[in-house]
Amino acid sequence: MNLEQSWKNEAMRRRLNSTPVHLLALAALTAYCVAISWRRWPDPIIDSGNDLYRAWRIAHGAVLYRDVGNHFGPLSQYSNATIFALFGPGMMHLAWANLVVLGSILATLYCLLRRAWGGCAALLATALFVAVFGFEQSSYNYIAPYTQETTHGLLTLLLLLAVLERWLVNPSHLWSFLAGVLFGLTALLKTELMFVAFSLILVAVALRWQSGRQFASGCLTALVTGAVLPTLLFVGCFARHLSFRDSWMAAGHIWLNGPAVIALVRDPIQLGFLGFDQPWAHLVQHLQATLIAAAVIASVIALAKLADLQGNRMRSIVIGAAMMVMVSGIAWWAVSWENTGRCLLGLVLLYLVGHVTAFVRDPSRQTSPAVNLRILFAVLAATLMARMALNGRIYHYGYYQAAMAGAVVPAVLWGESSCWVRVQRQGRAIILLGFLALLLPGVAILMAQSKHVWQMKTYAIGEGPDRFYTFPPRNEPIGAMVQTVAKFLSQQQGDQTLLVLPEGLMINYLTRLRSPLTPVFFYSVFTEDGREALLVDELQRQPPDFVVVISRDLREFGINRYGEAPGRGQLLLRWVGANYRVIKAVGGDPLDVQQRGAIILQRDGAQPVSQS
Repeated sequence: MNLEQSWKNEAMRRRLNSTPVHLLALAALTAYCVAISWRRWPDPIIDSGNDLYRAWRIAHGAVLYRDVGNHFGPLSQYSNATIFALFGPGMMHLAWANLVVLGSILATLYCLLRRAWGGCAALLATALFVAVFGFEQSSYNYIAPYTQETTHGLLTLLLLLAVLERWLVNPSHLWSFLAGVLFGLTALLKTELMFVAFSLILVAVALRWQSGRQFASGCLTALVTGAVLPTLLFVGCFARHLSFRDSWMAAGHIWLNGPAVIALVRDPIQLGFLGFDQPWAHLVQHLQATLIAAAVIASVIALAKLADLQGNRMRSIVIGAAMMVMVSGIAWWAVSWENTGRCLLGLVLLYLVGHVTAFVRDPSRQTSPAVNLRILFAVLAATLMARMALNGRIYHYGYYQAAMAGAVVPAVLWGESSCWVRVQRQGRAIILLGFLALLLPGVAILMAQSKHVWQMKTYAIGEGPDRFYTFPPRNEPIGAMVQTVAKFLSQQQGDQTLLVLPEGLMINYLTRLRSPLTPVFFYSVFTEDGREALLVDELQRQPPDFVVVISRDLREFGINRYGEAPGRGQLLLRWVGANYRVIKAVGGDPLDVQQRGAIILQRDGAQPVSQS
C-alpha cells in the first residue's frame, strides 16, 4: 500500500511539474490579463499612435526616414507595415500580431528558465513576468507598446540566449551563423538591444574559453556573415526607393547615427530615465533597497535553517508558519511594490559577482549547461537594466528593461536558494513557501492596481479595428477631445495633410491624414538647438491643410507652457497663428497645463469645412 501510494505521489508530482500543465497555466493567466485589459492598451495621445501611423504610411508607399521619422531601426516598422498591407489598417491587427509575439516570448522564456532552474521556478518566474510586466497601464505593455522594437527585441534576445546555450555545447557553423543573424536583427531594432546582444555573445565566448574547449574553425566567419546579412537585406529593400548611400544610412540607422544617439542620451529627460540627474541620491536609494532585499532573503533562509535544526517536526512547522505570517505581513503592508525595481539590478549583480568569485577561486572550474544558461540570463537581465542603472523601476520602460531581472530574481530564489545552505527536505519546503509568501502579495497588489486602472477605461475612441477605450471625460477629458477632433477631421476627403502640435500622431492615424513633417512630436530634441526654425522653413514649403493644437503636459521636459520660447514651440505656433484660422475649439486652453483643450485650424484661403 505504501509503495502504491508513493508511486501515485511521484506520478502526481511529475504531472504538476510537466511542461504542458505549466504552459496551460501561463496561457490561462495571460488570457485573463488580456480579457480584463481588452482594447484598453493604448494612450490617446502619447506614443501609442506612432507605430500605427508609420505602419499605415509605409503600407501605402511611404519610405521610412525619408517620409516618416523614427528614432529606431527599420525592422519592426516594416513588419507592422506588412501586417497592414495584408489585413488593412487597424489597431487590433497589430494587437493580434503582438499577442503572437507575447506568446512566443512566454514560451521561450519558460523553456529557457526551466532548463536553467527547473519547472516550478520557470512557472513562477514566467507567471510573474505576465502579471507584473506584460500588461502595465498606458502604452507600456506587450499588446500596444509605445514602440514595437521593445517587444520584438526582447523576443530576439531570448532566441539569441537559446542559440548561445546550444553554441556553448556545440560551437558549430550553424549555431554561430544563427547567433550572428539574431545579433544582426537587434542592429535593426534599438541601440540598447544591440549592446545587450553583443554583451551576451562576449560572455558566451568567455565561458567557452574559460572551459578550455576549442572553437570550430570558421565560427567567427559564420558569426560575422550572419550579423551583416539582415542589414544587407534591408539595404536592398531601401535601394528600390533611395540612393545607395541613403539606403546604407537607412538600413544602418541605429549604428551609423552615433552622434544623434549621444545627443539623445545627453538630453535631461534621458538623464533622468538613467537616474544620472541625481546620481548620488539615486545610488544611495538603490544600495539601500538592495541591502534590504538581501536581508529579507537571508532572513527567510536563516529561519528555514533554524526550523530545520529543531529536529522536532511540530516545532519546525510552528517556526515555518510564523515565518510565513511575518513575511506575508511585511509583503502586504511594509513593501512599496511600485519601487521594487530599485533592488533588481543590485540583486542580479550580486548573483553575477557570486559566479565570478567562484571562477576566480577555481579557474579550472567546469560549468554545466544549466549554470552557463543561468549566467547568460543574469547578464541579459543586468544589461537590459543599463538604461535605468540608477533609476530602476518596474513601471514605465521597466516593462521590458526590468522584465528579465524581475524574472531571474524569483527563478534564482525558487530554484537555487535551498542549495545555498544545508537543509533537509522540510527546510527546503519552508524556504520555498517563505519566498512564495513574500512574492505573491506583491504580484496580487500590482495586478489589482492594473485591473483598477483598466476597469476605469470605458470611453470609446475610433471605429472598427481601431476602436479602443480610455478614461471617460469626468476622469480625464483628453480622450474625448481626441475623439471629437478625429470625427470632425475624418469628414475631409482627398490627399490632405494635418499637423498636430505638440504631439498626436494618433489623430493623424485615426483621421488618415498624413503629417507634412517627419518628426513624431514637436518639442525637446526635435525643436531644440535651432531645429524648430528648420521645421518652420519646411512648413513654409509644404504647409498642412489643417493644424490641431491639443493639450499635452510637457513639464517633465521643462516646458511649463508650450510656445513659451524658441525651441519650445514658439516659432511653430507663431507661424501657425499667422497663416491659419480657428474653425473649431474644444474645451479650454490647450497650452495651459491646468486645462484640457484642443483647437482645429485651417489654412487661410482654403475652402471652409462643414461643421455638421
